[in-house]
Amino acid sequence: MPVTQKNKLYVAIGIDCDPDRDTYPEKMTFRGIENIPKLFDLPDIKWTFNIRADSEVRDYHGSAHYCYQQYREIWETVLRHGSAWAWHLHYYDNHNRQDISETNIVENIRLGSEALNHPDLVHMGWTFQNEFSIRRLYEAGVRVDYSPLPKMKFDGRRGTDMYDWGNVSYEPYIWHGVKMIPAYTFKSRLLAHRFGTERVMLTTCTTPLLFKMLVRDFFKNSHAQFFVNYFHIDEIISALRDWRRKLYSFDNLKKNIEYIKIMADRNNREIEFVNIRQLAGILFDENNPGHQ
Repeated sequence: MPVTQKNKLYVAIGIDCDPDRDTYPEKMTFRGIENIPKLFDLPDIKWTFNIRADSEVRDYHGSAHYCYQQYREIWETVLRHGSAWAWHLHYYDNHNRQDISETNIVENIRLGSEALNHPDLVHMGWTFQNEFSIRRLYEAGVRVDYSPLPKMKFDGRRGTDMYDWGNVSYEPYIWHGVKMIPAYTFKSRLLAHRFGTERVMLTTCTTPLLFKMLVRDFFKNSHAQFFVNYFHIDEIISALRDWRRKLYSFDNLKKNIEYIKIMADRNNREIEFVNIRQLAGILFDENNPGHQ
């Protein structure tokens, strides 16, 4: 019998290297970052690590480039591994609340861009982005953003978490010169009620009981050549408070990655793990049939 050729599926997983939530906001510790090397024990995966550089890091540690300088050996190992790093910035005020005023956006972009020597990849805090901020990021040298969460919109809670991707679909596009790559989201009545959004994005460290729902939905309803997901680095050591300790773990991450592989095989997809820089090169290659 003839062998059926498998369709390629590129999988990119990012990691927001935010502070440990079990000590924040009293302190800004990064035990999660210190445990990054254990991720390299998982074979064949190319990660994208999102490094914090903004006014909040400066206010806690005296310099916006603290995370980059303090853990420089880890970031150098990341590159040797074939993974990548990107810029992760939050627009905070002095009271740990989201501040998306134009003045604060401009200041944080200036601080973070200088701290990381003008990076070209970004993943935004709370995935927030708007017309003003994306233009300023482009001016600062950013060329790829993988923040979009298709059809998701949230008005925020307790002064944070506001974003609006309500008009975005699950396909790559260019916004004011920046190549935009979305993460996969899906509909779930149960989780939509919990999170207050029509669609939901679950991180890769989420309990498999829930994460499998997202993966099954992707293979059932999407024919995209890419699957993007991300998680927070403190989830691999469960440096969390309350119910989150039971919801996220390194063991969950391993199981969920294996499930992605299993579902890819069942659906005749040849899987390749790539970092976001590699994925951008694939999706926006004008000679590639998937170019948008």
